[in-house]
This record gives sequence, structure tokens and C-alpha cells, in this order.
Amino acid sequence: MKLISLTVTVLTVAAIAQACAIARGEKVARDTQWISSEDINYFTNETHIDKRVGVEQVQCYNTGTKADRASIVSYIDDFCFDLKGRTVNNGRVFTTRYNSGTFTVLISGAAINGCSFVVDNNCARLLRLPVDSCNTDGVNDKQGGVVTDSCGQWRVDPGSNGSDF
Repeated sequence: MKLISLTVTVLTVAAIAQACAIARGEKVARDTQWISSEDINYFTNETHIDKRVGVEQVQCYNTGTKADRASIVSYIDDFCFDLKGRTVNNGRVFTTRYNSGTFTVLISGAAINGCSFVVDNNCARLLRLPVDSCNTDGVNDKQGGVVTDSCGQWRVDPGSNGSDF
């Protein structure tokens, strides 16, 4: 009887894992239509981890390629999911360019001013600031921007034809 119970438990866990994988796969297929993403990370100077502080300032581009919010947010979610838990040391920049075929979206996060931090749930919140605070006439025609605080800089930049503009 214990063997049967164990088998059911394993199958249940496997079924849950498969359902989670399918649910994530369906979400990616439904929300994101990118053809490719290019990981273009680099670093200049690493130091120890410090607590992040400071006022968040948003700079809107208000020019360049326009994209709809849903596509940009799906790219932001993917970017932050991949980086969650990673340390960003001073001078390090994590950057990914998502290619949808008709436009690209460059997303990056950087540690600045001698700071270091661990990527957490603030990643998506910070990257959504220029999406939701700029080009506020609707959910389409978003042109992105940059969010800067005393320790980090986050960039969302729709572009066309492989360009960041």
C-alpha cells in the first residue's frame, strides 16, 4: 500500500510540474511573440553588495520606435525572471535585446555609483515605470525610457531593424 501511495505522490508532483511548465509555456506563447533574444551582458568593476537607497527618477524617451505595452511587459517579465537572485556588482550591466520580427526591445539593468544589489521583485516594478509613466495616452505607442536611483539604472528601449531607436 505504501508503494502505491508513493507512486501516486510522484505522479501528482510530476503532473503539477508538467502543468506549471505548460502554463508558463502557454503564457510565453500567448504574451510574447519574439523571434530571438540576445544576451549582451558585461561588467567593468565589481565591489561588495550594499543596500539600495534613493529616489527613483524616470526619464522618458518620447521619441523613436513605438510598441504596445503587453509586448514590452512580457519581455520585462522574462528578463527579470532570468535574472532574479543574481548579484549585480558595481559597473555590471545585464542587457537583453528581444526581437519580435517587426521591432526589438532592449532591456537592461546596471549597478552604478559604487553600489551592488541582488535582482529581486523590484526588477519588473522598476522596468515598468517608464512603460507606465511615459506615453500615457493609452496602452499602445510606448517608447520606453530609463529609471535611475542612487544605485541602479534600468532601461526599456523599443527599437526597429535591430536598432535601439
